[in-house]
Amino acid sequence: MNPFLRFKSIWIITLLFAFLGSSFACGHKPAYLKEGKTAEISERWRVKKINPERLTADENSVLETFGTPDYIRFYRRRSLEREKVYAWIYLQPARFFTFIEGKKVDYAVLDDDLSSLNEQQKNTLFWGGITAGTVAALGLLYYYFIAKE
Repeated sequence: MNPFLRFKSIWIITLLFAFLGSSFACGHKPAYLKEGKTAEISERWRVKKINPERLTADENSVLETFGTPDYIRFYRRRSLEREKVYAWIYLQPARFFTFIEGKKVDYAVLDDDLSSLNEQQKNTLFWGGITAGTVAALGLLYYYFIAKE
């Protein structure tokens, strides 16, 4: 077998695993949620059982005071750092507790956009991709039309 074809197939397999593996790693389910099923709203889980050993002190105090929440929902904080926010939702009576990185906060500006990148980082990636694609295209054009001799 030609060494170039073997090298090319290794890269194709690597890229395939990278794309497939990244889709499995995109879940935002909290580690302490032992049993739960997804709800009709994205990134929201109906809680059946919570593992109290994996909770922080603030989460454990809320669990001891109010019991198991009905739902847990994932958000991102609307800030430059885009921290993970888990909201514990109780239906009867209606209560809503938010935890940023495991610490209970009384008020947080939440964002439904689950990306960990803020707007500046998204713009940098976008324009960096455009620039890299343009440079690669110009390099290929130069190679095929000018430097091919």
